Amino acid sequence: MDGHLVDRLEREHGVRSADGSSGTTDAAAVDCVIDARPLAGEEPSLTDGPPTVVLHDDGRAATRALADGAARCVRLEGDPRTDAAHVAAAVRRELDEETGGATTAALASEPPRSPVPSAPPAASRGGERDRPAGDTAGPGPLDDRQTLIQEALDELADVFFLFDTDLQFLAWNRTLSEVTGYSDEEVASMVPTDFVADEDEASIAAAISRAIEEGRAIEEATIVTRDSEGIPFEFTGTALTDDDGDVLGICGIGRDITERKRRERTLECQAERLRTLNRINEVIRNVNRDLVRAATREEIERSVVERLAAEEPYRFAWIGEYDAASGRVAPRASAGDGSDYLDVRADFEFESEDMTAETAVRTGEVKVAQRIADNPTIEPWREAALERGYESAAAVPLVYRGATYGAFCVYAPRPDAFDDEEREVLRELGETVAYAINAAERRRALLTDSVVELEFIVRDDSFFPVAASTVGADVEFMGAVPSGDESLAQFYRIEGADPGAVLAGTDATGSVVREREDGGVVRIEGEAGLGAVFADYGGTVLRIHASDGEARVVTTFPQGTDVRRVVEAVERHSADAELVARREREREGATPPGRRADEALTDRQRTVLTTAYLSGFFDSPRANTGAEVAETLDISTPTFHEHIRIAERKLVEAFLEPHVDEG
Repeated sequence: MDGHLVDRLEREHGVRSADGSSGTTDAAAVDCVIDARPLAGEEPSLTDGPPTVVLHDDGRAATRALADGAARCVRLEGDPRTDAAHVAAAVRRELDEETGGATTAALASEPPRSPVPSAPPAASRGGERDRPAGDTAGPGPLDDRQTLIQEALDELADVFFLFDTDLQFLAWNRTLSEVTGYSDEEVASMVPTDFVADEDEASIAAAISRAIEEGRAIEEATIVTRDSEGIPFEFTGTALTDDDGDVLGICGIGRDITERKRRERTLECQAERLRTLNRINEVIRNVNRDLVRAATREEIERSVVERLAAEEPYRFAWIGEYDAASGRVAPRASAGDGSDYLDVRADFEFESEDMTAETAVRTGEVKVAQRIADNPTIEPWREAALERGYESAAAVPLVYRGATYGAFCVYAPRPDAFDDEEREVLRELGETVAYAINAAERRRALLTDSVVELEFIVRDDSFFPVAASTVGADVEFMGAVPSGDESLAQFYRIEGADPGAVLAGTDATGSVVREREDGGVVRIEGEAGLGAVFADYGGTVLRIHASDGEARVVTTFPQGTDVRRVVEAVERHSADAELVARREREREGATPPGRRADEALTDRQRTVLTTAYLSGFFDSPRANTGAEVAETLDISTPTFHEHIRIAERKLVEAFLEPHVDEG
């Protein structure tokens, strides 16, 4: 049976004495009242005021009494209905130890609860114990203790809570109200799961069960305030038990982990960025490895899409070739889930502003749709993409040195899959693939027996031969050699005019390397220009001859070259250029000695030898000395002569060795 000890009655109450008899007791003569309900089957009278001591025979009653303000527990030994005197004696001993005087006790019913305050509820936050009206007695030692406890709990930055096994709150501190915005009265009517987000209710309920079963539980959840603000918290709960091990309730703290979550998100973002970079770098390495081994454009394209489709977060990839006539990118290879998407895509009519591979080719920029479902600019293909699980996409142009080969596209099953870093890496990958396609086209050109010969007329005076011919000279292209990164040294023979005057009459940067009465040879330094445009498509310049402000340029390309794309590239580079002839013929094969000599020379030896020849080093008398040619090559004179001697020996061996062997 449970009981409450209530200090000093403010007025007379009908009580039942410790011996069980009924009577009226003066408040001044009674120190405490023991609740012994029901006693001997008789209805006891009521008392007012908060209790200070609970007789601890029942765990739940003890917990409830503590919530009502009891300062401490006294172990109940005996049943008030049969041994009331013994119980009263135990209470008096408890109080006598604190007051040092005799204590009178009487039995009465459980006092009504005061409004439920925060823990410990016996004290207000001001530290003053709640008292009945008219009580003039000063605070006692129990009041001071409870005030101290209350103030200590309220000073906690963490939320403090105590609730019973019915999930009714018995105590809490001021922080809970301040964090949630709920008043003490509202908190008293709530249960723990009322404070958290809907998605966290199950985990909190499971944590409470775990604390009851295992004694302790830790769980994270989001507190939802009165104003619907979500705040991440970590809750630690510990079960309170009686001497028999029965759980009376759970107390614990809740800690705001907003800052910790922010740090965790920052670290996770950094880790995700690192994973993304590692993943992309792995893709790049694999693609580059395949590109080195690929011999044809078809192999390159197949390798690229297979590698991309096999990597997270991509689901599907395709690569296509740009058709300038239609303005479309025609798919050539695909891999991953959804190859039938390309069949559907072929039926779409694209507008110029649509986010497509065509737009990427036209602008030369990577185009991204981060949220396909919400992007109005992709209306033509949005439904088809979403049906196949594509939530974001990227289109990457394939461009190398002004030559456009097409684009590749990748699709991911989640939104926002392409951040700035990934887009930049995809752009670089596009350049690498375009370079590999260019190299494959050049290799094909070298192995092709038949060639396409294209003849252009150029009237653009930014083209040196045209500008030089406007001063009355005939200009003929002799050859070119590499001269630094992305630069060429081009040699032109000038007839009918002073070479120095010709140079002075143009904007070209160059020098006169040979001079005679009716002309000479000039060396022009600069970008590869129109020659680079031809080279990007596997072309070779055969002849350039200019006179009277017009240059005739003859080039050869391998069979299968898209002539329309070549013409468009030439026109982009030189506005006043016109294709005047197209012919197909067999490639002029090199003689066996010539092939042997060419194969024997290194690139550097070939450059030095060609520069020396075009500069008149082998003329008699020499137009330029070895030192002068070496200076144009930015090498020392001894190094120049060493290259020349080795090259000459290889040429002689190429032409004479077969005959020596026969002899």
